[in-house]
Amino acid sequence: MGKTDVRRDAIMQAIKDKGSIALTDIVQQFAVSEATARRDLEILEQEKRCIRTFGGAVLESLKVEVPFFNKMDLFTEEKKEIADKALRYIEDGDIIGLTGGTTTTFIAKKLNQFKNLTVITNAVNIAYELIGTQGLQLILTGGVIRTQTFELSGPLANATLENLSIRKTFMGVDGISLSRGMMIYNELEAETNRRMMKQSMETYLVADHSKFSRSSLFVIGEVQETIGIISDSKITPEMKHAFKEAGAPFL
Repeated sequence: MGKTDVRRDAIMQAIKDKGSIALTDIVQQFAVSEATARRDLEILEQEKRCIRTFGGAVLESLKVEVPFFNKMDLFTEEKKEIADKALRYIEDGDIIGLTGGTTTTFIAKKLNQFKNLTVITNAVNIAYELIGTQGLQLILTGGVIRTQTFELSGPLANATLENLSIRKTFMGVDGISLSRGMMIYNELEAETNRRMMKQSMETYLVADHSKFSRSSLFVIGEVQETIGIISDSKITPEMKHAFKEAGAPFL
């Protein structure tokens, strides 16, 4: 096995360990140029071992779901940035919905700065994060829990949401594209997310840059059904323009 093959296998192992890898991490970890790193990812994608993203690569997500705690360690600074941006659209007295996911979890961690808030969620970990927060009314849906994501979904969750009116929902996803829309790995979770979006006056899509042009199994809806997208500063101007032209601006 040649040196190049060894490096590419090591890159794939890093992707499997964390679920994704940034281009800059490849350059630093393997002491190669950015052009070489891009070529490595291009070859790995051609071999159907990973999916390239803007700025790195992820596992072939149609086959593999990354566990929640693994995802919590990915793009943490970007998710903190997204959470700070999301707070600009929340005000005292709001009724907000938080779907499951690591990005929405980072939002939940910052909600203690509000004095009067109602939060509706189908994520057990988010509910645990918010229990006891002063001035916050917490509503947790029923449903069947998935240990990969800590989300409650299915008919019980949907029935709870049908009886609620939500002002603003912040929705996390596994993949986004202009052609396929907002995607998630599990069918029941996709249906529950659709229900939460339907019950909301406004829906904000929250996702770091690695989620764009990444595929997953089940479609929640079109990106244009949201008010807009809240992401991190690594989104390229070209991508911002493309989504804006399609009616889904970055906020």
